[in-house]
Amino acid sequence: MTSPSAPSEGTRLAAPRAVHRAGESALLAEYPDTASVLAAAAAVQALDPPHLVDLVPAETTLLLSGTAARDLDSLRALLDHLPAPGEEQSAGTERSIGVVYDGEDLTEVAELLGLSPDALIAAHTGATWTAAFGGFAPGFAYLVPGDVPDASDVVSAQTDGSGSPGPPWDVPRRAEPRTAVPAGAVGLAARYCGIYPRSSPGGWQLIGRTEAELFDTARTPPALLTPGTRVRFTAQRAVSRLSATTSALARARSEAAAVPSRLARRRGARAVPLEDARPALEVLAPGQLLLLQDGGRAGQGAIGVSASGAFDRGALVRADVAVGNSPRAAVLESLWGPVRLRALVPTVVAVSGAPGTLTVHRTDPEVGELELEPAEAQDHAIALDPQDVLVIGPPTEGLRRLLAIRGGVRGVRRTTADPGPGASAGASTGASAESGAVLGSLSRDTLSGLGPAPLEAGDVLLIGPVHGLDAVPDRAPGPTGAERESEQEHASGADERSPSAAASSLRIRVHAGPRDELLGSEALDALTSTQWTVRGDSDRIGVRLDGPALPVPEGAGSLPSEATVPGAIQVPPSGLPVVFGPDHPSTGGYPVLAVVTRAGLDLLAQAAPGSTVRFVPAD
Repeated sequence: MTSPSAPSEGTRLAAPRAVHRAGESALLAEYPDTASVLAAAAAVQALDPPHLVDLVPAETTLLLSGTAARDLDSLRALLDHLPAPGEEQSAGTERSIGVVYDGEDLTEVAELLGLSPDALIAAHTGATWTAAFGGFAPGFAYLVPGDVPDASDVVSAQTDGSGSPGPPWDVPRRAEPRTAVPAGAVGLAARYCGIYPRSSPGGWQLIGRTEAELFDTARTPPALLTPGTRVRFTAQRAVSRLSATTSALARARSEAAAVPSRLARRRGARAVPLEDARPALEVLAPGQLLLLQDGGRAGQGAIGVSASGAFDRGALVRADVAVGNSPRAAVLESLWGPVRLRALVPTVVAVSGAPGTLTVHRTDPEVGELELEPAEAQDHAIALDPQDVLVIGPPTEGLRRLLAIRGGVRGVRRTTADPGPGASAGASTGASAESGAVLGSLSRDTLSGLGPAPLEAGDVLLIGPVHGLDAVPDRAPGPTGAERESEQEHASGADERSPSAAASSLRIRVHAGPRDELLGSEALDALTSTQWTVRGDSDRIGVRLDGPALPVPEGAGSLPSEATVPGAIQVPPSGLPVVFGPDHPSTGGYPVLAVVTRAGLDLLAQAAPGSTVRFVPAD
């Protein structure tokens, strides 16, 4: 007799075809089709394992990210024994979206499919589309035509090997992508239909437009079309552009008045009302690029939102701990510098990351100026009085310096006309506005534009209360567990923790996979035997490397889109690897040969153009 808590084999989903390691704490599972992926995703969601950080379905794969390497075995076992989701889990939400079919490519697409424009519209509105996965941009869903089978159909299809029927639509992308596709444009490409959530470049064939709001950070969930959602399109008559503009302005007013506490909802994230925050520092000069970053917004990959967060996580922890904050509290991340800030209240700060000088111009002449050399300035708590001016010098080595403020940054008060995503009405109705957390995080995602915009002169940083925080430590905190492990494993080589140790020549540990078998041992051997050079066009999205092109076997240069993780070493057709940073796209179509460790990614955060990198196996 079978226990209700242990479903029989007939009510279980088939195990994935293959499971690949994707870095230190993630697995990539392969399935025969999109329907099987969505069924597995629904089953995992229903179980809600506590150690699961993110779950990202794609066309034929499912990414499960855990908290640490110790979670991999339990996640793999979970995939082998997934119960078929119940009807309530497998039945997705249904949406009806009105479309004005006046796209620039409507006639051409109809000809490609052997249809008249009217017949194409009828076919498009007659099909039931299903959101298979997200990617490209927050809120962008890849829609496939036809109903996704319920759980029992998926079990049957996996048992008899029939799978789900292939979609009938197959439209090539434009030979020359457009430089700007308007928000709301409805397009077709390959076997998918998609709606652009914002204006962006794109190569999809445009057949119409909609006023549906695809992504709204004040909504739960923020994406209108989450994986598994069924969509029916309805043809609408064109309305005046004035009406569309009025509607857009109404949506903008609604967003501006959104309550910040609605923005933090994933995995215990909690929004702190900005009225409880107080001004602490004013930006006098931001340097080349000054961003707010924290521990990131994990758990949103399925809707096309990457975790983002501080590039150098070890520096984030050390700076926060140095002033008594929690180790994921928001800090300032400076690229190059110098940065000049004025204290508005008595406060305590600390700098970590790349080494560099630190100067405090005191307002009290009896105290005198404080000038710290790079070795003294790192991870050292410094008290500031009102009107003191703090100067964070450019890095002497590396790229990024992080500044923590006791109490943690909770938002920014701006005097500019555009407060950026996450702005709230605040107390002031004049030229200033306050930007707070977006989806539970203050991190600026440079790819999607989520989070407060880069800081400018005149911006005021708001901090939280300091009562209840840890005491400021007497000495700088030591390395984290992962960093200590890295040092022990490579004690005979260069120090992998500190960017000041041979920052221009780095040894970075990697885990092979998930697509090392596809690209072959020759490509993996070439990756680990080559001395790579960091290119000048590297950024938070990806660290681009120069060197001899990796060998890419014929047919292995592209894949159906699948989820990626920070540190993924993607191999495009050029053969020149790109290491994904914290603002990477949530899905991609090029194979990932290996994944950099978390400690290694911290080092790459400090790899200036011209630095050399060698990858070494972590196992």
